[in-house]
Amino acid sequence: MKKVVAALLILSFVTGCSTGNRSGLLAAGYSTEYVDGYMDGYSAGCHIVGHPLYKFTRDVSRYEDDAHYMKGWNDGFTIARCDYAAAW
Repeated sequence: MKKVVAALLILSFVTGCSTGNRSGLLAAGYSTEYVDGYMDGYSAGCHIVGHPLYKFTRDVSRYEDDAHYMKGWNDGFTIARCDYAAAW
């Protein structure tokens, strides 16, 4: 029983932040700049809440100069934090 519980905990920890769906976002009509920002923000959000398989990613110059990238990054960051928090 302990092994099953441990396996479920590990599985929920690893899947707490699923990878973003780049092709799905592009197909939904989001701009490439927004999607780039979203993917970077999602990775950063997962990293901030402690997911070991993600890293903090933000292209600072794009974030400062590109409103679409900034919006995507902020959205991805927020959603990732909520996704991972919900898993716990």
